[in-house]
Amino acid sequence: MKQKSLFIILCVVLLLCFMEKSFAHDHKITRDTNDSIVLQEISEINIQGVKNNKLNFPYFEIADDEIITNNFLTPADALTHSPGVALIRDGIWATTINVRGLSESKLLFLVDGDRMQTATDIAGSLSTVDINSIEKIELVKGSGSVVYGTGAMGGIVNFISKRPDYSSELHVDGNLISGFNSVNKLWSNNLNVNVENDEWYLALNGSYRTASNTMTPAGILSNSQFNDASWSVRGGIKKTEDQEILFDYSHFEAWNVGLPGGTAFPPSAVVRYLGFERNHFSGEYLLSDISHTIRKLSLKAYTQNIKRDVENIVNPTKAIFPGSYNSTSGFKAVADLYFNDYETMIVGVEGWYRDQQTYRINITSSSTDTIVTKEQPTPKADMLDIGAFAQHKWVIEPEKWTINTGIRLDFINANNDTAFKEIDKYKYVNGVKTQLAPNKQILFSKGTNNQLAYSAHIDVEFKPVERNKFILSLSNSYRVASMEERFKFIDQSGTPKVGNPNLKPEKGLFANLSYEYIGRRVFLKTDIFSNYLFDLIAEKPDTITRMFTMPTPVLLSSNIDKAFFTGGEIELRWLITPKLGFESQASYVYAIDLGTKKHLPLIPPLRGANTINYQLHKAISTYVEMDWDYETRDINGVWKNPELDMIFNLGFHTETFSISSLKIQFAGGIKNILNTAHQEPLSTFRGINKLEPGRNFFIKTKLMF
Repeated sequence: MKQKSLFIILCVVLLLCFMEKSFAHDHKITRDTNDSIVLQEISEINIQGVKNNKLNFPYFEIADDEIITNNFLTPADALTHSPGVALIRDGIWATTINVRGLSESKLLFLVDGDRMQTATDIAGSLSTVDINSIEKIELVKGSGSVVYGTGAMGGIVNFISKRPDYSSELHVDGNLISGFNSVNKLWSNNLNVNVENDEWYLALNGSYRTASNTMTPAGILSNSQFNDASWSVRGGIKKTEDQEILFDYSHFEAWNVGLPGGTAFPPSAVVRYLGFERNHFSGEYLLSDISHTIRKLSLKAYTQNIKRDVENIVNPTKAIFPGSYNSTSGFKAVADLYFNDYETMIVGVEGWYRDQQTYRINITSSSTDTIVTKEQPTPKADMLDIGAFAQHKWVIEPEKWTINTGIRLDFINANNDTAFKEIDKYKYVNGVKTQLAPNKQILFSKGTNNQLAYSAHIDVEFKPVERNKFILSLSNSYRVASMEERFKFIDQSGTPKVGNPNLKPEKGLFANLSYEYIGRRVFLKTDIFSNYLFDLIAEKPDTITRMFTMPTPVLLSSNIDKAFFTGGEIELRWLITPKLGFESQASYVYAIDLGTKKHLPLIPPLRGANTINYQLHKAISTYVEMDWDYETRDINGVWKNPELDMIFNLGFHTETFSISSLKIQFAGGIKNILNTAHQEPLSTFRGINKLEPGRNFFIKTKLMF
């Protein structure tokens, strides 16, 4: 069996070498100045952006030039271009992602390395990042808990903001990005202005978007409109070459955002965000070359708060107005250590504190009176996490063997007050207010929980021959239940979602085997992974009485004793000729509850994409893309008749060209050319029209000055 496997691997290597020689020139390939397609030798990917070049997990990156030339409505849309990533919708605006079958609660989202945490797992946190202000989006697929702590069980997403460089003299530049989408009459504008000097720089950024209801092949998707705006200021100060101070403040807000989805709401409800705000401030002090051993030291502190207010018009006689406020503040100190050319290490300590509170007003009207009830759906709660970690890189044999090892230990303290179902109640009869006795039924009792979280990993990198690389990554991870999972109580006249304060922490064993061929014209990457999880936290149907007047069916946060995830991904990029390129990817996940032998819910189907890129003119490049998925199970993991969906897209972008002192770039295209009716496999849309957007013509312009 081993000889057969080695023979198959050898055949793959020889085939790739043949393809390489068939299309390569005798000289080293460089960028043709008359060709918009990059002709260069593909080098190894470095994940410096997530501040760790020693964590050798599968990595994917979306750069700002790809954001400009594509039509990504939200950052989640951009991330689905990575194999193994699926989109989860709560609406057109409110989206999140699933990575290798693990959804948002198992993933860690960062903005410039700072934790971004929201009040509930359907709060649309990714949509609060202005996609046009991003330098790049990074995705690490795998258990990255060693460096990033609890929550990073299934992967890490890091949004890196644009920052200018220092200039030898005072310099001012910037750009204006504008775009239009026909499918929902979306207008978007983003303005960036940079002021630079040899000792400091300042970057100002602002954006505004407004969209109407989205058109689908079956008609208008009602209540899918949205409006949002943001602004930010980022700066840097460098007095000496080895010391630098960075700061960042950003503000985001959205209003009148329709939510045409979610099982928590009944089909008749009209739900929208009245307001959604996120504020983020951070400061960082960087020191370089402190000593021969300490090459770099980073000291960072940040704070973030998120406030959201929701309007749920259940029917003409009932309305619910839930809201929440939560804040996260943290610090991180990380040192890069150098021992010799073959051994390096990063060590660090990190701490963060988070608190949250929720509120809700329930209004019921009749022909005789109006009853107003103030509720406290979840308790006021806080969580403190303090951890220390170390990550070691050992180059055993240059260009052959490298081993990375890491370990982390966290102490986590969680506290909560008592939460009552009703805290105040009154009614109006002919405009006269009358106080009523509230039902002070206890939803969650006061409590304290202390836990230790630990994680470790090892990966081995082996390069048998030039241009070929194997990486075997093994890790274990430990994740304590979040405050949402502990204290959730979403009762919006749909199926109630209830948390569980007694949840056990999740534990898991993770393995990933990666193979890469990196050539001048061909790039091939495959990943095979297996995850064995204990006490997996998931929503399970149950019936409870404690929070209700009678036994009520709910979705209860529960532990699954043992669960198994396995799957694979493949990615191919082939530069066939200097003007013609081909890209293809596919991924599959299989997940099962080992106790009940049932398939787990919210698992993406077999899916992939094929793209042909062609240089139409020396200044214009085009692409044709086909996205596909093959579904055999529904969102609940139940077998269904197999369905194959294929969506075709067409687009173009120009190179930057000059008009006087200005530089201009255009991009545009058509999404869903055939106006195909389809539904995102992990969509939570409710109601009659559950379809994705129909045919969409889009145009974008970038003006640089």
